[in-house]
Amino acid sequence: LCYRASHDLCHTNFKCCRYILRWGKMKTAVAQMKKTDHTTRSLSWLYLFVIPLVLLTVLLFYRHQWDCSSLVVAKPTNVSKAVPLNKGVLIPPRIMKVQKAGLRSTDLSALLSSLTFDNYGTVQSTDSYVLGTIYVGYLETQNVTTPYTSWAYYPFAPSAYYLYQDVAGILVTPPTGMRSSVPLGGISTGSFELRADGSFHEWTIFNQYPAGPPKFQTLDNTFMGLYVKRASGSTASYVLQTSPSDGRLPGVQSLMYQGAHPMSKLVVMDNRLPVTATIYAYSRYKVGDMNTSATPAVAFTAVLKNPLNENITASFMFNFPHGIEPHTQRPYHQLTPKEEEETTHPVGKVLKGVVDPVTCFEACNGDPVCSCWTFNTADQSCVIYPYVLLNGYQEGCYAGVKGSWHTNNQCTTVNRVATSTSAGGNLSLCAFSSDTTAKFSFGLNNDVGSLWKEFASSGSFGNPKNGYFVNGAAAGTVELGPGETKEVTIVLGWYFPNRDFLGLQEGNFYEHLFKSSVEAAETLGSARVEAVLDIAKLHQPFYESTMPEYLQDILINSLSHVRSAFWLRDGRWRQWESFDCVDIDSVHNDGQRDIPYLMHFTNGVVSKVKAWAKSQLHNGMIQEALRPGCFPGIPLTSKTVDAPGGRAMGDVTSIFITYLLELYTWSSDNSTRDLIKELWPIAKLAAQWQMDVSIDNLPTCLVCTYDILDLDQYKFATFNSVFHLLAMKAAELLAYTVGDNGFAATCHEAFVKGQVALDQYLWNETAQYYNAYTSEYCGQVSVGHTKSRKWFVEGQMEKVSTELNTPGAIMSDSFYAQVLAYSLGLGTLVQNETRLRLHVKAELMYNDSPWGLLALTKRDTIPGNPFENSVWMMANPDWAVLALNLQEDPVLALSVAQKALDYWRSVVNDQWNVAGLIGGFHTSDQGGSGLPYITSHYGFYMTAWHIVFALSGQTANMTEGSLTFAPKVPPPFMLPVMLPGVWGYLWAQVFAPKHPEAGYVQYTLGLNFGSIPLQSLNIGDCSAPINGSHTLKADELMMWNCFL
Repeated sequence: LCYRASHDLCHTNFKCCRYILRWGKMKTAVAQMKKTDHTTRSLSWLYLFVIPLVLLTVLLFYRHQWDCSSLVVAKPTNVSKAVPLNKGVLIPPRIMKVQKAGLRSTDLSALLSSLTFDNYGTVQSTDSYVLGTIYVGYLETQNVTTPYTSWAYYPFAPSAYYLYQDVAGILVTPPTGMRSSVPLGGISTGSFELRADGSFHEWTIFNQYPAGPPKFQTLDNTFMGLYVKRASGSTASYVLQTSPSDGRLPGVQSLMYQGAHPMSKLVVMDNRLPVTATIYAYSRYKVGDMNTSATPAVAFTAVLKNPLNENITASFMFNFPHGIEPHTQRPYHQLTPKEEEETTHPVGKVLKGVVDPVTCFEACNGDPVCSCWTFNTADQSCVIYPYVLLNGYQEGCYAGVKGSWHTNNQCTTVNRVATSTSAGGNLSLCAFSSDTTAKFSFGLNNDVGSLWKEFASSGSFGNPKNGYFVNGAAAGTVELGPGETKEVTIVLGWYFPNRDFLGLQEGNFYEHLFKSSVEAAETLGSARVEAVLDIAKLHQPFYESTMPEYLQDILINSLSHVRSAFWLRDGRWRQWESFDCVDIDSVHNDGQRDIPYLMHFTNGVVSKVKAWAKSQLHNGMIQEALRPGCFPGIPLTSKTVDAPGGRAMGDVTSIFITYLLELYTWSSDNSTRDLIKELWPIAKLAAQWQMDVSIDNLPTCLVCTYDILDLDQYKFATFNSVFHLLAMKAAELLAYTVGDNGFAATCHEAFVKGQVALDQYLWNETAQYYNAYTSEYCGQVSVGHTKSRKWFVEGQMEKVSTELNTPGAIMSDSFYAQVLAYSLGLGTLVQNETRLRLHVKAELMYNDSPWGLLALTKRDTIPGNPFENSVWMMANPDWAVLALNLQEDPVLALSVAQKALDYWRSVVNDQWNVAGLIGGFHTSDQGGSGLPYITSHYGFYMTAWHIVFALSGQTANMTEGSLTFAPKVPPPFMLPVMLPGVWGYLWAQVFAPKHPEAGYVQYTLGLNFGSIPLQSLNIGDCSAPINGSHTLKADELMMWNCFL
């Protein structure tokens, strides 16, 4: 009775519970009583039960007068000593598995098996996949023919290729993992994708990006393999692909793919194999640690289990065909500053009578001056060159760079010639296993069929001679007893330090971290348990949360967007808008995807912020991008990485100011806050520019991220106007932080006047929403969007009514700036929140479609202009954030986000390649309805990260050590917690005893990465009892209770 009542009343409460005996001590005392005489036992019963019962009665009577929210801080690996009543800190179930497997042992197999994946796709060996044609604006092309260009189908091309499954002549959506999959590789080191059929795609590890050589779509004969031998002597060996590119290689019956960035998982399903096999492919990704995350290596861990009652020998192998690049030619010079803008075609030595690419490969190796070669099957010509040239896609051709393999006990490495070029460097395959009896072997061969035959015969390779070979392979062999599970890991590491930017050697930052591919591979291989644990800690706050499964999964896998970032030798971290729209770090596009980057890699974001500040014009405007240019090629007027420029925009200078406020209020790093103070003069001038371009108190005739809607044709646009309000509010707060109270007052005045002007010029009283724009025309033509201009000039857009209150066009994402304001805790930007609420409802009423919210309606008839009759992937998640913060139904809000986000995950099955725009109600020549329409691998949908803040109501002011939550859902719940360099979760559990009035909520704040210096911590009206200040660190939990 004493234990149960005290637990219900004062769980984890020292002040309430210090007079009540702990249950563990009570049990010990009762056992001791049995050994004493009757008199002693009577007195013991008096002390143990009667007196505590009296005390309990007093506690129950006076409980409301006592502090029952006392705080407990504990390490999750050793909590029982720190928490009263021996209750222990409650740990989310799957994290418990992770801790048992990772923190308390080195069992990599168990740790990997404990991970969560919320998607899957299954591929059979009998499946057929083909490239179909879809109508598009522009998308990233499958193959790129020339260097130094956008990786796009010709802008506003009529069609593009898209992968389909052919089922009896009918093209259907392929399984998850076939159109795209998790890009594997350390951040800014290059990457590739392991697809659901076991094939490898999208290779960029050789310094490939739009300012250098093109990507390889595939490298044929890159594969994994498995060999199994039973005690009876029977063997089975298969390549872990359902349809190997070489017909001599036997594939498996079926594979199931699952992906959770930065990890891919393949489950082998083949009844001919007497072993269960699961392959995990992963790279380093550690929140708050860019150096560790920039490891140029990928680990492939085979978890092998013997389900039989006999011993089994199992081997896992990986083959890399470095010597031959299929569908490739190498005719292009690397640009130098003195060369012409066009790439030239150098003359090489032409060899006759060469019958195949292997012969051409051997001819280059036999020529002491040869560095690279190209073989053309059409005329059986082999051209060898004395220097390394850049590659480009060409069907029917094969090419390669000269390189020699060298093998030691744990690795085999290919060293390329011409190490000073962007293609120069080395690549290694290294083998590891937690089984100390595992045996490793390495194979080198020009013929992949012969290489496979050697492995299939014994599960290992002989002792190869070093030299020039097409294929290099590594294998690991383990002995499995009945029911036993073991792992074999092959790590692919690379080291190509000389990144080329339009001919200038800018280099890769990872050359400061590693000196060779062997070092990179061995670093990952020796830390693979730590690497997987870091991934588990990255995933846990999402996959164990109470958020919808689609949201957990799409957010974690949106981290794959980092594929387009590059980290230069001098420390600058930069990112393309996309590989098909090749400007660098456009402020407005970075702002749409900034939440995960700001939280995970703050230093990289700071690198960009400094460059944006440096780009400021004399009038105060922040330039659009660090290097403008979208398509078809990269402007060569300047060959430096940072060459700022672009358009005058409504959501660039404003977002820059907002970025500074995010860094200042969310970061607990003093150096970051000091930097923001240093940049205050830049921010002040930027805010002044915002006011200067605001005629009648709203910004006038500016472009925005919705550029091809031509909103700059009109004097005022709601989208730009709300961004102006955000900028004024953010600048006001920044001004106060540096003591510039006078300018703070100026910004506040501009904010209030802007609020009035927004309602005066853009609120539509008749329709009860904010018009997308005013009727007054600017008399200018926007720059760079010829097709949009064509629609306007030809009069195919419905003329805007001159009557203010006649229902005008409504734009779905007009209040994106309000999303940012809510996440910063700035409140509602408009004067009348009811009008905002009505507008949000009107967006859903008028603009909804089967695929999401159409960008703009009521300006043109449907199908009409395809750009406004498309789903821009920001609108739906932004709508959800607004609805949640306006206290609308959370189920409705999340369902609106789900329509667009889960469409990519569960219908298109292409969640690692989310386009910027989905085709809407398009005609056949405008684009496929519900299909990718414009720009691939794009960050629009990453505004969905603000949904996390909206659900938890998290606001932070780390300058004051303040962290506050206002959850939009009642407990019980578990939601992520995110700050720069900080990754954790907030867990609320309800304890409802027999007496409802004594019920309480137990809150747990846990950190997986980083630390938070706290002075106040509040959830609604429930405050954690922090005395003075407390710094919560990684792997610690903070717990407290509040009565219901």
